[in-house]
This record gives sequence, structure tokens and C-alpha cells, in this order.
Amino acid sequence: MPPERSGEPSDVVCVGFGPAGIALATAIEDALEAEEDAPSTVFLDRAASSAWQPDMLLQGTDIQHHFLRDFATPRNPRSRFTFANYLREQGRLFPFCLFGARVGRIEWSDYVEWTAREVTLPVRYRHDVLRIEPVVENGAIERLLVVARDLDSGLARQLVARNVVLSLGQVPSVPPLFEPLLGPGIFHSSTFLRSIRRFRPEEAPTFAVVGAGQNAGEIILDLAHRFPDSTIYSVARNSGFRLYDLGHFSNQVYFPEETDYFHDLPRAGREAVFEDVRLTNYSSIDADVSSALYLLTYEERLLGRERIHMLRRLQPVDAREKNGRYRLVLQEVYRGDRREIDVDAIVLCTGFREQRFPALLEGLRPYLRLDEGGDPDVSRAYRVATDRRLQARIYLNGMTEWRHGISNATSFSMTALRAQEILDDIRRDEEPLATTRPPVAASERR
Repeated sequence: MPPERSGEPSDVVCVGFGPAGIALATAIEDALEAEEDAPSTVFLDRAASSAWQPDMLLQGTDIQHHFLRDFATPRNPRSRFTFANYLREQGRLFPFCLFGARVGRIEWSDYVEWTAREVTLPVRYRHDVLRIEPVVENGAIERLLVVARDLDSGLARQLVARNVVLSLGQVPSVPPLFEPLLGPGIFHSSTFLRSIRRFRPEEAPTFAVVGAGQNAGEIILDLAHRFPDSTIYSVARNSGFRLYDLGHFSNQVYFPEETDYFHDLPRAGREAVFEDVRLTNYSSIDADVSSALYLLTYEERLLGRERIHMLRRLQPVDAREKNGRYRLVLQEVYRGDRREIDVDAIVLCTGFREQRFPALLEGLRPYLRLDEGGDPDVSRAYRVATDRRLQARIYLNGMTEWRHGISNATSFSMTALRAQEILDDIRRDEEPLATTRPPVAASERR
């Protein structure tokens, strides 16, 4: 069956309705409520909802940024989409104040979903975007064709837009060694809560947790509580869990002006700066988790249990299934000697990676300008540079940490301001934009 064309062309199709896409939607909604020019926009997401990292919401864990860096406050503190307004609407403003500035991950996820529900623009969940194609008219490409599959009906649908915003987020980073073995017993931390349900505490399964970042520390604590009789191996390539760099001055890299500085650097300079500030957000843990881990291992040693083994400077070099369990071969990073451990499950806390050249852009590759490293040439306003034939615009939203700095991907720091910059760039279009709010069918918000 040929794809079904969906209505009139839109000014914008945004692929992805996670945090980056939601932030763009709130900026557009605020513009509409202020009776400003705003583009007609449709959002597509393959998920059934905008739940934020649902399988990583461990009780007692918190987010790593200040709550004022939300979907709206940095660009418009009066917006109804701020975290403060969320608290007021939920009747928790005063109770929350007793926490200080710490926000639990469960509550932040609820804020993300609340904001998504408050958006009145068309959002089509369960739509998997298959490809993006140029619409060639008189030798020029002023519009793009977005082909998506409705995962409920199985039908393919086409949307035409003058601007496409990719808000795809990052994808789990799985070391090649483990890719062929992914399954019920070896899984990435992004599926932790879903995957851990198959294990029974009374069977005392043995776990290996690979990685030494915040997520790894939180998962070790969770496993120790969830499986009180289990043996847990923490496998780290470095000398052990490090604390985040929370220095007041070093964390100014999350200020807006740092984005200007970083974007203006040559490629080698950007890579050097990123390594310099990495510990402000990656490969480290906060003081609460570090203290809890150390106290747990100290007390267990005191009690003669020692079921949690902190293995340092060891790199996994081989893994294989054996009799329903997994044998993990570890090599000492500096001496080269090896040891083996047998476990029932391996949790990969190996982070996430950006899609520098998203697969959805492959059909447009002949029209895109690339930098010296073969990556898309992305402007300060997050627009992908193109040749003269492609006049439609493509934006990378929340996917350019490598180009705009450490505050522009997993961190929420620039989420609101980035959305505003993208909206402002779209509104610089010479043709008039739609200023009326499109009707939203109930089926588009399922």
C-alpha cells in the first residue's frame, strides 16, 4: 500500500518528542500565546509516550543539574512550562522547597511527562520515521518529505515540511565485545528496570556492573538493596569511582556564552576543551553516591561479608556464555595480566553516544556540507549547512555536544535556550509563517 499523505504541508516537522523536542514545543506554544509569529509544527515519536528514561528511574536518585535549567525558565521565566509552575500545579511547591535545589529523577521524569501533556500542538506518538527525502521542484528543494510508519496501524504516512528538526537524543553505547551477546543476561543500563525483573532475589544471582559513572554507582547500590545475598562485581578501567568536578568556576562551561566560545574553536580545540571539562558531567559520581558506596563496602567488610567487589584498572577483553552463565575475562590495564569471573548477568553502564551523522539524513547526503572530519557542518543556530539546491532547512536539536559543547546534549543546561534559537532561526524565513494554532485531533495525542 502506498504511503498516505497527511494533510497540508507544515512549516516544521520535528522528529522526536523527548526533552529536546518538548523544549521546542514549549517555545512555540509561548510564542503563540504571546500572539507572535510561530510555525505550524507536527511532532513525531516512535515511543508511546514522552517518559524520560523510564528504565533508569531508581528511587532515591537525583538529577545532576539545577531545576531552574528546565524547559522554559532560561528563555522565559514567566512561561507556564517552568518547573516551578509544575510544582505549583501539582500542589508540591512548598513541600519541595524543603529539599533545597535537589530534584529526584522520578519527579523530574514526571515534570517531563507533565510538560508533554500540557503541549497542545500535534504530537503523533508511535510513529517511526523511516526516511527523509528531498522534494525537487524546478531544480530546487524547498520542502522535505518525511515518511513515517504508524506502529499501531502499520500504515506508512508522508508529511511535507519546509523545516525538519531532528531531536533524536543519544543512543546507548555498547562496547563491540558485548554486542553479539545482548539479551536477557547482558543488557545496557538504559533498560535496567525492565531487565532486572527476571532475576529472583532468593536465587542470589551474581552480577557484574561495567562502568564507573553515576549510573554504575546508582545501580550497584540498587542491586545491593534488591538482592541482599548476591555477589556484585564493579568493573572499572580507571583507578576507581571519581567525584564529579563541581567547582563553581569549572562549571561555568554550562553558561550560554560557553556555547559561543566552543562553536568558534577549530575541531582540535573543541576536542581538547571537551576532554578538559569531561569530569563535570561524565565518568564520575556525586558525593552522595560515593559516600553511600564506600559506607556499604566498608560495613560489609566489617561484617565479614564482602559481597561487593570493586575491581579497578580492569578492562573486559572477552565474554562468553557458559552453562547459562557468563564468563567475563578481564585484563589489567597497565600490567596486562588477566583474571576471570563467572556471573549470571552483566549490566553495561557504558554511557550513550551521539549520532553525529544521523541515519535519517543519508537520503540528503549529496546536498549536505560536511566538515573536515566528515561530520555535518552545523551552524551556531544548530542548522545543518547545505548546498544551494537544498533550500529547506534541517536542524539538529540536542544532538551536537561535539559541535556546541558539553552543555548541549545530555545536560538540560541549554535545552530551553537552544529551542528558542532554533525557533528564531526558523522564523527568519522570508515567507509568512502560520500564526494560528492548528486543531489537534485526539488520535494525534495517543
